[in-house]
Amino acid sequence: MKKIFLKLFAYAPLVFAAFTLFTLGACKKEKSPVEVPTTSELICGNYWQLYSMPIEPPLDLIGGVKLTDYFTQTLNDCDKDNYVKYRDNNNLKTYVNYAGILKCDPLDKDSTIGVWSLSADGKIIEQDGEKLKLILIDNKNMHIQMDNFMLNSSITFKFKKKI
Repeated sequence: MKKIFLKLFAYAPLVFAAFTLFTLGACKKEKSPVEVPTTSELICGNYWQLYSMPIEPPLDLIGGVKLTDYFTQTLNDCDKDNYVKYRDNNNLKTYVNYAGILKCDPLDKDSTIGVWSLSADGKIIEQDGEKLKLILIDNKNMHIQMDNFMLNSSITFKFKKKI
């Protein structure tokens, strides 16, 4: 009988450890809430590079040509590599347009600065006095639309995160 008691006593720490692990493992940990960035934080979170400027409805040009994307059909290569960075420092909202590697004129500045604001509902960006609709914003893309671009057409500035 004494041998059985000693054997049980020898296994007691193992049984206790298993019971403790089982009990602790059964407790569900509360997940901390994921903080969703504000619209302003998403806008300011990246350097943005323009990649497309579709026009709706397309503009009729001379000779029956339709202008459907200003970026691909009209914009100079020296402007296509430019990018922008938005900042929000204690509600002082500024942006910097950076000239890319290609410059249209060697005398062009490396960057220009402007101001911007965001409407209370986060749907309108005012940039240097021009009101633009924020169509899409996430960690990788930003689409801003200007209505009445030319002859009642709208143009959408499609930006992607600059890598």
